[in-house]
Amino acid sequence: MPKSKRRGRSGQIIVVSALVIALIMTSTATYIYELSGNIGDTDSYVLNDFIRSIELGSQHVMICALANIANGEQNQTLSANLNEWTAAVGGQYSLGEFTLNYTCALLYKNWVSNGSGVSEAYANFQLNANGEAAEMQLPFYVNVSTRLHVGVITKNSSSGEQVTVISKLFNEGQPALAKNVTIYYNESGEWQSPGPANNYVMVDYGNGTYRATFTVENSATLDVSVRVFDSRSILVQANATCL
Repeated sequence: MPKSKRRGRSGQIIVVSALVIALIMTSTATYIYELSGNIGDTDSYVLNDFIRSIELGSQHVMICALANIANGEQNQTLSANLNEWTAAVGGQYSLGEFTLNYTCALLYKNWVSNGSGVSEAYANFQLNANGEAAEMQLPFYVNVSTRLHVGVITKNSSSGEQVTVISKLFNEGQPALAKNVTIYYNESGEWQSPGPANNYVMVDYGNGTYRATFTVENSATLDVSVRVFDSRSILVQANATCL
């Protein structure tokens, strides 16, 4: 399968990760402060909005870590980001003490040669509250996944082998849009991307489905690899062989 040229991107990804976390922390603190000052202290809407902001913040941290891991960074990125995030949550609410803990933080990447690939992150969280507004233990989980399914169809002709590659992308099980789709095929042991010489055409259906067509020399088998960055910059790859 083709090798990723990712070293030049890794520094950018780490910087983006740090910026995302900083923005989440800043926006959450500001939002909570404004709500606490403008709405009655016992108003349940303040508490509900705070809880929702913590859930969304946790999801964004997971997305950022998965983008790092899928692009070749170390698994410690997830733990480091979650440790920073959970530490920042405590003490941000004016009506009491809130703590956020996490367990079972897992990262999973499986890019195999059966036409499917997945990059996935999962963690269990528990938000604890102790104060005037509420006393509670609220468990929730975050699952972030980018899945790719690839199908390959070939047809022999006098001008060569006509190849059609259908790629379908999903985020958390729902059709998702890609930021970039790159097709590779293996010819004589070398991976290469089809171009104008192959009559390469890519069609974006706007619903997470992408159709690529190109021409190669006739062969008994054809190995194809598809690499996709989703709209969240998470990388996933799927490989398929057409006999």
